[in-house]
Amino acid sequence: MSNPRAHSIAIRAAITLAALLIAAITQAQDRPTGSAIIDYTHDKLHKAREIIDTKLDDKNSLYIAPNLYNMTVMTQYSYNYEYYRFSTIESPEQSISFRPDNGNKIGFYAGWRWIFFGWSFDLTKNDAKKDINLSFYTSRVGIDLFYRRRDKGFKISDIDGTGSNGQPLSKYSDNFTGFSSKQQGFNLYYIFNHRRFSYPAAYSQTTTQRISAGSFLLGLSYNAQTFTFNHTELGDELQAGIHPELKFNQVQYKDYSINFGYSYNWVFAKNLLANISLTPAIGYKNSSLQLKSGKEFLASINFDFITRAAIVYNNSKYFAGASFVSHTYSYRKSSLSVVNGFGSLNVYLGFYFWRNKKVKQ
Repeated sequence: MSNPRAHSIAIRAAITLAALLIAAITQAQDRPTGSAIIDYTHDKLHKAREIIDTKLDDKNSLYIAPNLYNMTVMTQYSYNYEYYRFSTIESPEQSISFRPDNGNKIGFYAGWRWIFFGWSFDLTKNDAKKDINLSFYTSRVGIDLFYRRRDKGFKISDIDGTGSNGQPLSKYSDNFTGFSSKQQGFNLYYIFNHRRFSYPAAYSQTTTQRISAGSFLLGLSYNAQTFTFNHTELGDELQAGIHPELKFNQVQYKDYSINFGYSYNWVFAKNLLANISLTPAIGYKNSSLQLKSGKEFLASINFDFITRAAIVYNNSKYFAGASFVSHTYSYRKSSLSVVNGFGSLNVYLGFYFWRNKKVKQ
């Protein structure tokens, strides 16, 4: 079990560290001379910002309008879903599926140039879920860090092949406490046509696409997932009909994948942008299964898929839009198959402030 107090302290520490870093970078040029250590740190931070500006964030201003401001604030409503399906491969084929109630969250975010951080509140008041995200975007590269955990609040949405015909499922349609999930990892991507195509224009609103353009994307991902299942919380009728391989105690797998796809920004009216991104992924997964018959270690090559879509209005002073992100993960090896997915529909509104005098319109 996780410690809520520890998570709260970690989150506050991360936000405080990010705020201090932002303040140090933005004030590096204006600070009075202090101790040698402080001056050295300010010089290094200033050089790091120059490298990002010239190497990672260079762009063609004919196609991409730069962000004229240092700071961004935004409010966002998010509708989230997730699902998990476990299936046997050997005969008889059986499957059991879990899902929580779809989430409704509202969040408040602040960003300094490339870095965004914030906090969201679950309107369904489901305290069982923890969801932490941190993103860093430039025109050339970007990274998303994430941590998700849900200890309760799941439902058994479907059971196939047990001969029960779905009759016993009604008692598990509200809350099944025998399943939990945890996911953590990162997505790193590289934009090939970064001088003409702006991925941040569609997904972080730090630039504005002026002319339609597209680009191939190359990404690296790491995803570690843990699922626990206490089958003894099922009724006697269901337990009697379930294949032994579905009576696992825990499934853990780590996925290292490479994804390659294409993304296109269509500027169909002044300040209006539509984006679609499709990135298939091929990955190496290794896992451990704590089965009734004993612990089993598995490894295989599998295919996943990432879909993104967005529509944005941005006049360089304020912005509004919606985006959809979907991740599908699959694992198939030996006697057990796992398919799980996450999706999020976001609707947001924000504005910019603190004019950057170095950036010309």
